[in-house]
Amino acid sequence: MDSARKAVVKFQASPDSATQADAEKQLAKIEARIDDLAAKGGDPARVEALRREAASLRADFQAARMAKALLDAKSAIEGIGTAVKDAAKSFTDTLKNVKETNAD
Repeated sequence: MDSARKAVVKFQASPDSATQADAEKQLAKIEARIDDLAAKGGDPARVEALRREAASLRADFQAARMAKALLDAKSAIEGIGTAVKDAAKSFTDTLKNVKETNAD
């Protein structure tokens, strides 16, 4: 469980595709181990406790993915805003040039 927890924390601190893939991999490993333990007749209380802990880690990971998506969306919107601002300035400059040319 520690490796999955560390991978999730690493993704939260540095949300990129590599840390995301590692967290997904570690969570899948933990979930497979828990399923294996349950299939082998492991203590039901222990299996349930591990499932809850894994679900909590999965929820933390999903929250970090959502935060990353929101940050990516914010960056995209800011980029669009900058592009619109630049286009408006260019259009204004063009109009000024046309006005100056017509004044001559």
